[in-house]
Amino acid sequence: MRIFSDIASHDTSGVAPGGRIVRTDSTPEAGEVTTVNGKWVFTVPEGAALEVDADSYWFPMDSGSIPAQAAAEFLIRYPMYDHVLYNFYLDNEDADSFDVAAFGAFPDAGNTTPAYTDSLLPPSSARCQIGRGGGPGDVGMVPNSLALLPRSEARPPNTNVYGCAITKTIDLWEYNPCYIEVNSPLTLAPGDVVNLAGVPLTATAGAPVADEFQIGGDAATTATNIANAINLGTNSFSGFVSAVVDPTVPERVQLRPIPSTNTTVTVVAAGGVSGFTIVESHPGTDEVMMWWQTALDNTTEDQGFTGQGAGAAQNSPATKSHTQLPDEIATLLVYASVDNGATWSLVPYLEPVDLTNAGTELRVCFVNTGDLKIHLHGFCVLFPDLLPPL
Repeated sequence: MRIFSDIASHDTSGVAPGGRIVRTDSTPEAGEVTTVNGKWVFTVPEGAALEVDADSYWFPMDSGSIPAQAAAEFLIRYPMYDHVLYNFYLDNEDADSFDVAAFGAFPDAGNTTPAYTDSLLPPSSARCQIGRGGGPGDVGMVPNSLALLPRSEARPPNTNVYGCAITKTIDLWEYNPCYIEVNSPLTLAPGDVVNLAGVPLTATAGAPVADEFQIGGDAATTATNIANAINLGTNSFSGFVSAVVDPTVPERVQLRPIPSTNTTVTVVAAGGVSGFTIVESHPGTDEVMMWWQTALDNTTEDQGFTGQGAGAAQNSPATKSHTQLPDEIATLLVYASVDNGATWSLVPYLEPVDLTNAGTELRVCFVNTGDLKIHLHGFCVLFPDLLPPL
């Protein structure tokens, strides 16, 4: 299913509907050309049972919006997964979801599974056409305008490199959290212990010594003391876990393993201690499945004059069109990483992929090794929770 929307009324300010819906249509076959003058097209992921009516809207981008409903319905289609992340590049802020800074770990022959075999080298930073958002004078994000640039054979330093777009790191901690929450009012007593990977962290009323934290005057202060004790390099914990106080729940200490692929960290209160609420889980995921939508764009020239040459006596308007691409093409490679790009796994279209590692630091990279500019209209990532430690 496709939804056509008037581009002139596209409004990301958050006032519903955010743009006038013109019509709906079925998803075309590969190679079919669709004229889109004055419109942009939203393609609903396969299997998502989305109903479009007079109350449907694009913005604000809350749980009732068309993109959010499409992603939620797509997740329902695959009940073996717990979460969905998505981006359809409709909002100005969507332009900020990509990393355009220099990045030293793009997919290459040494960090991919299966090994990348194309002769094109990775660029030093993303090579894509993207709108701008977030600052004065920025032109914003025009739907259907994100594009992966074709291969480059320019002069050094960009000789024989592929085109690509890479997401910024997406933190999966919130989907599969691990934390210590100090109960309020305080019931902790000196000598109470929480074990991190079997190493005891002990409560004290006085000045803490090695592997101790001080009980503060309230739960929030105590949580800060716990986080400081875990991160203190002279204590025994900073080599395998890091801690940060939750910005929305000041009594909660978020725990993240070091490295992010470490799934062996356990958090256990010693027997009889009830001053903590502990949520323990392997963070992140070790599997993804992805959907994406791509097209080729073409715009003809406006001819409306009596001149000489090939355009003499012709009168034809400019036409913008999308050419539907197959779900998978040889020149488009999609990779996912949950260790911030240290290792990448090739992701086929709508096929489950076991990643090399489990982790919380998700990145997705779209690689264009061909000679044509490929427009990316959006993607969804489905992933499951990992089971908590036994």
